[in-house]
Amino acid sequence: MNKNTGVTVTLKASFTLDGKIATASGNSKWITGKAARRKAHELRHENDAVLVGINTVLADDPELTVRGIEEGRSPIRIVLDSKARIPEQSRVFQNDGVPVIIITGNQAPSRNWPELAELRILTAPTGTPDVLWVLSEIWKLGLKSLLIEGGSLIHASFLKSNCVDQLELFLAPKIIGGQDSLSWCGDLNVGTVNEASQLEISSITELGVDLLISAKLK
Repeated sequence: MNKNTGVTVTLKASFTLDGKIATASGNSKWITGKAARRKAHELRHENDAVLVGINTVLADDPELTVRGIEEGRSPIRIVLDSKARIPEQSRVFQNDGVPVIIITGNQAPSRNWPELAELRILTAPTGTPDVLWVLSEIWKLGLKSLLIEGGSLIHASFLKSNCVDQLELFLAPKIIGGQDSLSWCGDLNVGTVNEASQLEISSITELGVDLLISAKLK
C-alpha cells in the first residue's frame, strides 16, 4: 500500500527483449502469448480498478475487462485524458455495467459525454492530472488497489512519483528493434546509469514462452 495515498499500485507492462511494446507503426498485437495474457486478466480481476492513458485508448481501443477467468470480475476502468480527447465510440464506454472514470485536466474543452449511468468525469485542478491527486481521488471513491496498464508516459509518471508498489513485467522472447519503436517506459530524467531505478526481483515465472518478472523498486 502506498503510504501517501492508501492505494496499492501495481504496474503491469508487456514488452520484448529490447524493451519494446509496439513497432514504429504502432502495431502491438500480440507481444506476449496466451499464458501471459491470461495472467494479465488475473491481475485485472485482483484489482479494484485498471488505469490507462489516452494514448493507449487511441492506439489500441482496449476493453479493459476480465476475460477467460472463471467468475472473473472486471475492475473499474479509468482513463487519464487531460484534453478530453477520448472518442465516444471507444470500447471502454460499452454499456456492460462496469463503471468508467475519465480524468481530465482543468484546461480540457467542454464536450458531450456518452449517456452511461456508470460514467464519472473527474476534473483535476491542473492541466495535467497529478499522480498523487489521482490516487487520492481514487481512494475517496473507496478503491484500494489499482493496476496501471500503460502506456509508456503513464508508466513513467507513476514511477517518477514513487507511487508504484509492485511491478509485473511480462518479457517476450522477441526483438523489434528500431529507434522509433515504442519502449515500455517514458523519460525518467535519468542522467547517469547510477541514477537509474534499481529493482528488487522477487520472482521469475515461466508463462509459456514468456517470462513474468515480479519486482519492487528498491
